[in-house]
Amino acid sequence: MIKERKRTRTETVLPALLIGTLSMLFAEVFSGASQAWFFNPLSLLLAFPLYMAHTLFFLWIALRLEKTSIRQLYLFGTIFGLYESWITKVLWAGYMDATGPGMGTLFGIAIPEFPVLVFFWHPIMAFIMPVLAYEALTGRAISTHGKILEKGRKKTAAIIVLLAAIGTFIANGNQFNILSVNLSVIGTLLIVLGLYHLSRKKDLKVFGFGRLGFGIVTAYLTLLYVGSFFLLFPGRIPQTPVPYIAILAFYAILAGLIKISGKTGTRLVPLKTGQYSKKDFAKLAAVPILSANLACLMPSISISILFISYLTLTAIGMAIFAFVAYKTLRQRYF
Repeated sequence: MIKERKRTRTETVLPALLIGTLSMLFAEVFSGASQAWFFNPLSLLLAFPLYMAHTLFFLWIALRLEKTSIRQLYLFGTIFGLYESWITKVLWAGYMDATGPGMGTLFGIAIPEFPVLVFFWHPIMAFIMPVLAYEALTGRAISTHGKILEKGRKKTAAIIVLLAAIGTFIANGNQFNILSVNLSVIGTLLIVLGLYHLSRKKDLKVFGFGRLGFGIVTAYLTLLYVGSFFLLFPGRIPQTPVPYIAILAFYAILAGLIKISGKTGTRLVPLKTGQYSKKDFAKLAAVPILSANLACLMPSISISILFISYLTLTAIGMAIFAFVAYKTLRQRYF
């Protein structure tokens, strides 16, 4: 039994690295926040473990609670996004390269940073997209994810539009340097490819690992939150209780929504011909690469598209959260 447990824990490592890299790709590389992160010691020691640990932490809880529908994963992902308050302090003080929140604050919370990061970027790009991509790559998905993985012209067109717009984020984050853009995106995709070939037989069930593994992830996140809150950008720590109260209240709202949502199961089923697969992942990966390269050739136009896309994603994020909250409450009480 001991040998079997050790083997199982070892087999979790490569899938964990794969889904962690997918989270880095969709969240950090696609936002332009990380440039060639795999060559950056700080990214390897902080950003990558942060995204991987958060993904593993919330996915483990979702699997254990059997609350794995896309709407439930979205709620877990919004909690994921709240790390931006404790570690980077962006949800209070604005982006690192800014003098403050883009449009001021509401109840101590940065606008529009909070809605775009908490309602869209982290739940969708840092959590849901890595999970769906992992399912597409491994060919097995949670049964309730089948519908969202079904291919359709309108859905594929929407994905292409989103990825094309994201190309402007990538180009801007890499200062419109074509070499940096391609190194960042293609380099990350090559890492995904390598890890996929090493761990492709492991479906999502591998992330329902034992309590020891979950304890290690939890301990790491606890140390990360506490340590970085006091040591990383201490000048951005709020001096009034209002932001803390607002963030903690939102934690309570999200936890309440997750609690009242019913179990949706963890049954995995093979993907069918009409659903997105590893081939579709490869084809769609070309879109942000091409878009980012084009954006580097037209920086002024790219910045305009980036600004419009940013505001659009902010609005979309708020609409998604309102929809998920409404559907969750309706299923329970109406």
